[in-house]
Amino acid sequence: MPPLTSPLRPLSETDAHCVRQSFAQSRLWFLHQMEPHRAQHNILVRMVLQGPRLEPQRLKKALDALCLRHSVLRACYRTSEAGPEQWLTESQSIPLDCHHLADLRTDERNQVIERLLHDQQNTPFDLEAGPMMRAALVDIDALSQELIIVIHHIAFDGRSGEILLLDLAHYYASEEPGAPQPGRLQYADFSAWEPTYVTSQLIESEVTFWREHLAGMPLQLSFERRIRNEGSAQGGRHTFVIPEPLVEGLKQASRRLRLPLFVTLTGLFQAWLHYLSGQHRFLIGTDVHGRDLPALQDIFGFFVNQLTLKCELEDDLSLGDLLARTRQAIRLAHAHRQLPFDLLVSQLAPQRMADRSPLFQAKFNYQRDRFSIDGLGAARLISTQVIQDLAGFDLVLDLMHRNASIEATLEYDRRLFSSDEIERFANLWQALLRQVDTLLEQPLGHLRTLMQGWDDALLQKQQDTHHDQGRARLANTRRRAISL
Repeated sequence: MPPLTSPLRPLSETDAHCVRQSFAQSRLWFLHQMEPHRAQHNILVRMVLQGPRLEPQRLKKALDALCLRHSVLRACYRTSEAGPEQWLTESQSIPLDCHHLADLRTDERNQVIERLLHDQQNTPFDLEAGPMMRAALVDIDALSQELIIVIHHIAFDGRSGEILLLDLAHYYASEEPGAPQPGRLQYADFSAWEPTYVTSQLIESEVTFWREHLAGMPLQLSFERRIRNEGSAQGGRHTFVIPEPLVEGLKQASRRLRLPLFVTLTGLFQAWLHYLSGQHRFLIGTDVHGRDLPALQDIFGFFVNQLTLKCELEDDLSLGDLLARTRQAIRLAHAHRQLPFDLLVSQLAPQRMADRSPLFQAKFNYQRDRFSIDGLGAARLISTQVIQDLAGFDLVLDLMHRNASIEATLEYDRRLFSSDEIERFANLWQALLRQVDTLLEQPLGHLRTLMQGWDDALLQKQQDTHHDQGRARLANTRRRAISL
């Protein structure tokens, strides 16, 4: 951690009105300017509630109180002669749309909800005018509702999600008007202070390390026998659950290897990508929080940095050795995580494409569930889902450790993969998880052959299922024709 040249303190009201953008914000602002009509950095939080209905007016007041409390939600963005800036409006009102679906049939209701989720996720924010959040309340029946909140990533990260729900529940229950608390840090305070933490000397030192560390590594991950279709990226999602017994088995294997579970899962993700791509050397990414200091823990805003991990997989390397090597790669990268990702990209200067992420095109994230409130008002929170666009990646595997199981979301570019392929590949990765104990001594060349066999079996099962479904549809069509 670099030495601090000045303490992190709240700015005066005048100074906080207009400050530089943080390094993390500048990256998203740059991408937004390239494609202002895309919504690739929208984050949608979907909450399923059961119990007494929320009161729309009360909810609207709670949302506006939240916006007053956390000034980054009413920040707007621009580029001046001094560089990228964020400036605060006096107040912003959070839009809340209400939808009543109780009179619809179940299938119609589901179609409306899916269309609403799609529209909310894909409607861009105006970063120059704000606000950075909007919401929709959906009445399903007398005891069921959904609350959908969409926030631009430039003002939000995982820890902010926890703060969001806690504060929203508080303001809904208390009906307090909300206001910035004097003496309490805001994101603008961090943005103004950040250059004293990420100094020019640190940047120079970190760029030197990363340039040497990544020298000679391919900056593109290519998948065998695949040609990317033209046009913008089209994100698809496949969700599955890693059940408790399998998670417990992975924990035990990790303990025997003296590895954190995250390291084991990251190494297996590399072995899986190695099979899918055929590449022996490639880069992957993972998100790391930028809240190293205790003072940053309760600030609402965007602190996430992207970390690049180097993957080198020789055929004679055993899976156990790969996992040990993964631990070393993660340790080394984390020791140099202070360099903002966009500064690394600008220094290494790979070719920038609007629809592809630089340096790495596959990403692996693992975190514990932070959405921990019980409900809003008297309504109980049944489930929470976070939906985010693919944002230029080919494959992103997000794991959320909830209770004893892990909820997984595999996001993919539909220009490269079909939904059937992704379902098969997800099953293939889970097969690898189930057999990790018996495979640790196996060389990766042999492991790749085993995975090919598993993949062929999964493909045959998939084809048989489609064939049976086709025959059932055909038989049903014939029966209807005879009845006429």
